[in-house]
Amino acid sequence: MKFTHYLAIATLFLSTSAWSKSIGSTDKVEQVSDHFMTQVTQGDSESALSLIGAYLGVDTASFEQRASKIVNDMKRIETSAGKALSFAKIDTRRVGEHFYQVRYLLKFQQAALVWELNYYQPDTGWQLVDVSFNTDIDSLFE
Repeated sequence: MKFTHYLAIATLFLSTSAWSKSIGSTDKVEQVSDHFMTQVTQGDSESALSLIGAYLGVDTASFEQRASKIVNDMKRIETSAGKALSFAKIDTRRVGEHFYQVRYLLKFQQAALVWELNYYQPDTGWQLVDVSFNTDIDSLFE
């Protein structure tokens, strides 16, 4: 079964939160992303999404709706697959100084999820524009 959640980058051009913070460097982006994954691994995706939402660069209402779905799906996954064992950073990718992506593998005993966190730098400072996860492990080999 494939679970995919997208917060479309197209929403980047919708209203954004006036109070969102920017992240100053890609090193800090990775620290924030690592902390997010630590919380998800500990079974607290709700807190993880709430905290990373401080760096939101997209429509808050859309993100909250998507976050609620992710939390519910993670609870369902943990019911069937058990608690997450660990996470590992797969890679980082960038499009110039405009977009930055951090990908992780969330490991369970008999399954794994690929998490992607995408950031956009409109001027100075990185803002979160997309959080998604899927079970498409084959795409990692392309």
